[in-house]
Amino acid sequence: MINIIKTHKYWRFVEGIPGGITLFLLIAPIILSIFKPIWVSIFITLYATMWLFRSIRLTINLAISYTRSKSFLKTDWLKMIAYSDTPNKLNYDIKALKKRKNFDSNKYEELTNLKKQIEKLKNANQYKTSADIVHAVIYVTYKESYELIRESIKSYADNTYDTKKIIIVFSGEEKDQKNALSYAEKLKSEFGNKFMDFIITIHPYGLLNEIPGKSSNATWGAKRLKDYLDEKHIKYENVVISNFDADTVTHENYFAELTYLYLTNENRETKTYQPMHFYHNNIWGVPMLIRLTVLGCTFWRMADSVDLKIYKSFSSRSMSMQMAIDTDYWDPAVIPEDSRQYWTYYFLSNGKHELVRIESPLYMDAVSANTYKETISEQYKQLRRWAYGVCDLPFVYFNMRANKNIGIFEKVYQIFFLMENHIMWSTAPIIITFTGWLPGMLNPGFRDTVMAYNLPQIISFLLSIAAIGVIACAVMTFIFIPRPKNKPFLSYVGLLFQWLFIPFASIFLSAIPAIEAQLRLLFNKKLEYQVAPKVRK
Repeated sequence: MINIIKTHKYWRFVEGIPGGITLFLLIAPIILSIFKPIWVSIFITLYATMWLFRSIRLTINLAISYTRSKSFLKTDWLKMIAYSDTPNKLNYDIKALKKRKNFDSNKYEELTNLKKQIEKLKNANQYKTSADIVHAVIYVTYKESYELIRESIKSYADNTYDTKKIIIVFSGEEKDQKNALSYAEKLKSEFGNKFMDFIITIHPYGLLNEIPGKSSNATWGAKRLKDYLDEKHIKYENVVISNFDADTVTHENYFAELTYLYLTNENRETKTYQPMHFYHNNIWGVPMLIRLTVLGCTFWRMADSVDLKIYKSFSSRSMSMQMAIDTDYWDPAVIPEDSRQYWTYYFLSNGKHELVRIESPLYMDAVSANTYKETISEQYKQLRRWAYGVCDLPFVYFNMRANKNIGIFEKVYQIFFLMENHIMWSTAPIIITFTGWLPGMLNPGFRDTVMAYNLPQIISFLLSIAAIGVIACAVMTFIFIPRPKNKPFLSYVGLLFQWLFIPFASIFLSAIPAIEAQLRLLFNKKLEYQVAPKVRK
């Protein structure tokens, strides 16, 4: 059994490294601009070049991700499940397809690949049918409105998949017990007969070694689910659990696609099934800066999803009940429960943990409070909480060091990417916006040099090309955001021009929250979990 390391005498030191590097990268150019302006000029040129390559990568991967998603959303997942359940029917249709005059090569390839996969599963003694599979939604809530909660539960009840195979575990918080129980009973009365079962539970406040938040509540709900499964004698490996936020609305085919992917993946219980998140639920009702921020997050995640080596668990996602038990559910003492569970199973499986991308998306709410000022403040806090995921670094580092079954190149790659991702998050917008002008401003003698004359032009040229990433995001905005009937077509013009404010949003609603998160870890000022308000207007 692999021992997971959760503490070390140098834990605090490693935890503070990202904050230290960020401070150095932000302060050093100011000091060096006075004494070594050429060094700063070379640094910002290399940094802008790196940003250019990241922007090109974003654009290419965004196009790949969109093309793939568009194709898969047309799939009849119920029909594919039927093929997986009845290989004889699959074989018959493959033969019939070959005889057709209007031969569909893409469909033929899809079905023959499924046939090969079924044979592999049978040879590995891993073949199952959909009759074996049960779904469970761990639905955690704290002070959300009834309207928001009902919309989420209704989307699960309206899925195309057989909802009689879905268990709802409605887990409220003790500090909101009155509302949670009232809402749960109303929803059970309205939708309970559509599900296999509707379990209501309340997570007690102040349990030992817990911090209040999604992780501790979801763990409580999952343990109640385990008791239920034991009572019903349902095997854990046949149960797919989805850990959802309160505002999570599923695409109508979500559970059908998830079932198909679970059935057709080898070693299915060792994988995490990760959907994309689109903040469509209230996207037209939030301030421009909020809309810009969540769209930027969405498109960045879409681009990352093309490379499963760097794509990590985030927010609402699905997995086997067996995996949840193996990882001891979600660590109730940490804030980033999604990434921490990913890394825990990564080490338990000696680096073999894989993510499977789900094309049927989840629809979420962007942050929305009662006033504009409160909304901006709460968005800042949410981004700070997301950026606090850098606290995984000591967990990853010490477990990488202790695990002898993971290759050295894999260790270096994963640690480097974790560091690079968070440090670019906290520094890139500020360095790119301001550093290019520092040598000339702070060193009068440098102003008359050829490099001082060329530097702004070089940086401007590189960033102009890098703007292709912003243009790609602007185009994707038109494609991905459905226009409500009460909004004229010209309202899309506002969505286009909002991207002009990306430098402002990147600094104040992305980089600065990330800097604060890293400095909190550097100076041991722990962050408390705060639920982002989702007020519907």
